[in-house]
This record gives sequence, structure tokens and C-alpha cells, in this order.
Amino acid sequence: QNIHSGGQDGDCRYLLVLTENYAALQILQQAVFTARQQPEIIFGSSFPKDQEYTQICRNINRVKVCMETGQMVVLLNLQNLYESLYDALNQYYVYLAGQKYVDLGLGTHRVKCRVHPKFRLIVIEEKDVVYKHFPIPLINRLEKHYLDISTVLDKGQREIVKELKKWVDEFTAANTEEYFINKQKYSPSDVFVG
Repeated sequence: QNIHSGGQDGDCRYLLVLTENYAALQILQQAVFTARQQPEIIFGSSFPKDQEYTQICRNINRVKVCMETGQMVVLLNLQNLYESLYDALNQYYVYLAGQKYVDLGLGTHRVKCRVHPKFRLIVIEEKDVVYKHFPIPLINRLEKHYLDISTVLDKGQREIVKELKKWVDEFTAANTEEYFINKQKYSPSDVFVG
């Protein structure tokens, strides 16, 4: 509901979608985003070139263009960008001539950016990364939701998953006492590839 509220409720907070294995992106692409309303998706990585000042500037510019045009933007794995978007994420707007503006910054350099009324921002991040590495003020200024593949399954599909998990547990529980002196526990990743 918050995703499509751009223009109707200018005061609703931007979203932080906690997920596992970035499943939320695929779920949102299939269930929420339409061919008419495809967001700008910006991925980050830990590669050294992606941490450079010029790449951070490029990403901030991509967000700035989306803000000005009203296109939704989805940020994934971009911890190095959030400080530059502090005022935007905090929705610390300045109103000039009936338009909303926000400061975007990099270090001490700041630039005013017009915020289109339909602009929406979604941060998708691994649940563990958020809890371990995100500053508490950043977490608090975003509307938080948890989304993974299990949240979109119906009752029948959840029952099938439960049965499959039981079968996997039984399959991986080898009786190692008969074959080995040391008892060894196997996990599904030891048995299944892919």
C-alpha cells in the first residue's frame, strides 16, 4: 500500500524491506511493480570500484533524477549511499514556491534536489545486515517490513514446504554410528547442490 501511495500521502515514510537472499526484489517485481511502473533499481556491491567516490556520485545522481521525475527507486546493498541521502530518508524537506526540495550530499558538498510528489524510495536489505550494520537512526526513519518467499505462500504451499523440510531432514540424518567412529551431523547443504 505504501509503495503506491505516492502523490496521495506525501508524509508516509520510505520503506525498508528486510529480506533473506534478496528474495524481496523478485517478489516485488512479480507482484507489485507493473510494466507501466518499473522502478529504477540500483545495486551496490563490495567490489573496490563500486566503493569509489565517482561511483557513489553516479548512484546519487541516479537517485536525484528519480526524485525529480517521480520515478520509484529501489536501493539494494548500498550502505555507502545512505549518509548522502540522510535528509531525503529523514524527509527533511524545504518548501520553495510550492515545490518540495531536499539536500543531497557527499561529504561537505550539498545540493538541493526537487522532490516530485510521486517519488517513492524503497531500501531492500538482508535482515542480518540491517541488524548488525545499519545505524539505529537510519532504521528508525524508515517504515520496516519483512518479506521473503514464505510470506507470499498460501496455506497449501506452506504445508508442502513443511513436508519437504521434514523429508530433507530425514534424508540428511544419516545413521553415522554404524559407519563411523565419530558422530557427524550433516546439513542439507552437505547433501544437496544448487
